[in-house]
Amino acid sequence: MSKKRILIVGNANHSLITNYVKWLKKTRRDLEIDILTDRLIKNSARVYYNNVYYINFYNLLYSIIQRIPGIRALYASYLYSNIIKEVSKYEFVHIHFLSMHFSYFIFLVKKYTNTKVITTIWGSDFSHHYYKDKKLFKTACSLSDKITFANKKKREKFIEKFQWKKDNLLLCRFGLAPLEILKEINITKEEAKKKLGWDHNKIAVTIGYNLNPLQQHLKILQELNSLKEYHKDIELILPLTYGGNKAYKRKLLKTLNKLPFNYRIYDEYLSDYTVSLIRKASQIMIQLQKTDQFSGSMQEHLYTRNVVITGSWLPYQTMKDYGINFLEVERIDQLSGTLIQVLKNYNNYHKDTSANPAAVLELSLWEKNISNWAQLYE
Repeated sequence: MSKKRILIVGNANHSLITNYVKWLKKTRRDLEIDILTDRLIKNSARVYYNNVYYINFYNLLYSIIQRIPGIRALYASYLYSNIIKEVSKYEFVHIHFLSMHFSYFIFLVKKYTNTKVITTIWGSDFSHHYYKDKKLFKTACSLSDKITFANKKKREKFIEKFQWKKDNLLLCRFGLAPLEILKEINITKEEAKKKLGWDHNKIAVTIGYNLNPLQQHLKILQELNSLKEYHKDIELILPLTYGGNKAYKRKLLKTLNKLPFNYRIYDEYLSDYTVSLIRKASQIMIQLQKTDQFSGSMQEHLYTRNVVITGSWLPYQTMKDYGINFLEVERIDQLSGTLIQVLKNYNNYHKDTSANPAAVLELSLWEKNISNWAQLYE
């Protein structure tokens, strides 16, 4: 069987990409998949790819010149000069996360080869990197043969922003590998709490899922000031294993220590099993970040029947379409009132989540989603 050669461009270590390649190879035996990565690849990730190319953009020189578009473009072209000679061997180049330096790669692919380009918008590349250089982002998209999004809302925003006329915008969702682990952990919330050492007499309330300030921890904690009388009833859980910085973390801990609630923070590496236990043990999850594409962590909390409170500004219509139950607030200052209602009637709200596990599996298992991705390479 002759092989189709695909060049993935992205962070070779990222779990979304490694799982994507694993499931793609299971589904399409005719594909040979290489990667061009801007991060040093770990040995544990190398096994997923046939060949690996590495380009170092995270150096002092690039950090100095990246604000000068002309110089930045020349330097990127220089770094890509060797790999671009190899690109004509591939039928598709697939960009995962459209950063500025990957945008330059698209220009070179289209200038020097006939290879087709697929660009997958992850979310923060459109929400944040786009604003750093709008012209660069738009031009890279216009050169892409296909562009994929994880949800309809982002696609609609993209069409509106760029007045997009081409019929090449597709919906392809990543699967959630942690769901495979969660399916195998057949224990109750009380048993998970016991394993983690949480207080079984209190309702566990998880705030966000990383240390990134976009999670809006400080505003959420400010809202919890209104719930001081519930300090004996709830225990706060804060996963802070990645994102953010030390200054923000210090400010967050200082704010936490002013509140009367018991809390637990997780700020060191956690095994997949421990992360799954935290999802299982948690009972209420507050997810009010400013922007998002299609939160995997939130879906894992939904699968484990957390009562999830999220923002109506986030693009979760697809979850509603699948019948997944969660609560929405229009503004953060509505959080305290909503949370009080949940605490007063927790058992009823928990009953409303009974259909969530099956619905989340249908929506987000890799085996349910990989066929849409596989069709991209036809």
